[in-house]
Amino acid sequence: MINGKIVSLSITSSKRLPMLERVLKAFSVFCNDLHIIDNIIFFDDSSSDEDKIKMRHMLNALFPAQNKIITHFYEYTFPDAYRHSRVLNCWREKLIQTNTEYCFHLEDDYLFVDFFNLETGIKVLESQEDCGYVGYFQSYKKFPPEHQPRVIEVDGVKFWEWIYKPEFGLNESLFLDEAGAIQTLNGNGYWMMYFNWAHFSLRAGVHYVLKLFSIGEFSTSYDMSTIRTELEFSIRWAQKWKTYCHEKFMVVNLAWDESQSAYTLNNSN
Repeated sequence: MINGKIVSLSITSSKRLPMLERVLKAFSVFCNDLHIIDNIIFFDDSSSDEDKIKMRHMLNALFPAQNKIITHFYEYTFPDAYRHSRVLNCWREKLIQTNTEYCFHLEDDYLFVDFFNLETGIKVLESQEDCGYVGYFQSYKKFPPEHQPRVIEVDGVKFWEWIYKPEFGLNESLFLDEAGAIQTLNGNGYWMMYFNWAHFSLRAGVHYVLKLFSIGEFSTSYDMSTIRTELEFSIRWAQKWKTYCHEKFMVVNLAWDESQSAYTLNNSN
């Protein structure tokens, strides 16, 4: 808890226990203020029974002081192909049930490699009225002159405003992004570009929950042939809120290979 407000760490995992072990251990080491976290909200999708038991033991060992809320999904948990949207709506429900006001969300493939204070990210959310999310997944880049971001400083740490320009095409490449390519451990092809993405992300970062709720639920009726869950939600989100990103190189993405993707493992959109 911070200033009387409830803080939760939410975690999503799917059939990737070795990766999850590395990610949670790193988070517990590099987060300097674990003590402000009240709840661990953990979602596992379709892991084996043996791995489920190991996950529970690991959460208890790494986060002994926090309240644990563990949910397991199974192959036939959901009635249709909108699996990702329905998992995220379950996430939304848990945030409501726990009265969470700030939520750090961590997927099982984002490995922290440097120290940080969660409270600093929360201060960014509180000081910037238009900010709904603070990301730790993108370091500062060699921005070209025409795409220079706004930069702020909180607690001696710089954060830059995520560049999204509605006048450009959604997901259009804006410039060569060598820093992003390094963080995905994949120095070529698709991930070499900085894309005109509409702000919202589920990558490692802290959400201002009431601002997240203001967008409504994740859709279970969009056209899956033309758009994906997070992009559909982010288009609505970007009409109201902005993202700020930590300037330093904080995390690497362990699952840049498409075959390791949770979507691929669960045949999900």
